[in-house]
Amino acid sequence: MRRPDDIISASEIGTWCYCKRAWHLQRLGHKSNLTEEQLAGNRYHRTHFQDLRSAHRQRAAACGVMIACLMFLILTGIATLLSPQ
Repeated sequence: MRRPDDIISASEIGTWCYCKRAWHLQRLGHKSNLTEEQLAGNRYHRTHFQDLRSAHRQRAAACGVMIACLMFLILTGIATLLSPQ
């Protein structure tokens, strides 16, 4: 998929930092000999991103459960204080 020329990806920045000539040749449409390594790096980053997203969801769920427990304790305390003895 072709992107506008004014947008560069993180992998392009990495290529440019590693070798400016490799970045230039890539921009001209030449393929790299290290495609297997690049694919492995892409797979690693994709799974890492999925792990991070999962961790964020778990953290949000844990916060929701903690808030629900806190509300339950507060309401139980209020009900105890207001009940006739």
